[in-house]
Amino acid sequence: MIGQVENITIRRELARAAAQLGADFIGAVRAGEVEWLAQVVAHGSAAALQLEIFGVRLFRVGLRLDEPQEQAKLAPYDFQFEGEVGLLELGVIEPLPEGQGHLRRLFGSSLLLQAMGNGWQISELIPVNSDGNLQPDSPADHEVLAVYQGRQVLHLQTANLDMVERLFLSKMQTQTGQFNLEELLNAVRLWRDYRAKQAVNKRQIASLAAAVEYLISLFDYFQVDSREVAQRYATTTAALLNRSREMAQALNATQFDDRYSIHPDPVAHYRQLFKDIGGAFNQEEMERARREYTKVFDTVEVPRDDTDFFGPG
Repeated sequence: MIGQVENITIRRELARAAAQLGADFIGAVRAGEVEWLAQVVAHGSAAALQLEIFGVRLFRVGLRLDEPQEQAKLAPYDFQFEGEVGLLELGVIEPLPEGQGHLRRLFGSSLLLQAMGNGWQISELIPVNSDGNLQPDSPADHEVLAVYQGRQVLHLQTANLDMVERLFLSKMQTQTGQFNLEELLNAVRLWRDYRAKQAVNKRQIASLAAAVEYLISLFDYFQVDSREVAQRYATTTAALLNRSREMAQALNATQFDDRYSIHPDPVAHYRQLFKDIGGAFNQEEMERARREYTKVFDTVEVPRDDTDFFGPG
């Protein structure tokens, strides 16, 4: 019984800590307190990367702080957590007339939290609630969709970016609707992973930046012409393809690599099957598996555009 009471007390304390973090986060975004925000976002998380690349502007969009209905009333209203992960939902809430209930949620976002010691850090800002939908006819939701789909360009925090990042991010952003927000983050992740392994040759900045865009396009199976990409970055096709091969080999990256692609690998099951059977099955079984593996590629379709909220269908 004592253990159960202690568990309830701990859960309540964690919920209070999450609610306080959410309220403080909203206030910090409203006031543009970048240094404080950098301390409460989890290292290496989507939130940390977004803050570094776009500053507080992206968070303002996700929280809808410029929405007239918000009126400084955005606040935490619900929290659920399981193990090391929590979801704190935010909303604009108002008291209803007497006899008609207590609170009314107008709209809101969610903060994905991860446990850190006895508290929480923010790993991602999700611009919808768990049961919410975005309404394109709402000005605030329209802006959220435009930003997350890559149809509205956000100012880059160039002081936080190296020369290669500045180049490919600016070029990718100018291709309206081609690359969504997640793909821009994946491009930065890919580049930084490669940069950690290889020294950067300043004479190759253009071809390195072009290679990042080219690989992200391939990983998300866009139809991409290497010559067009090379021309956009004022480099040669040969240099682009050489840098692309070097990056892919250094990172051991494949087309549906879950580190850099927004799509699941459609043949992951068969890749694992080949690893599992490795000599344990006869030749007939190997041939059957190989035929099934090949068939999968017949079902992969290239999306026409990038209109879905979290990326192409």
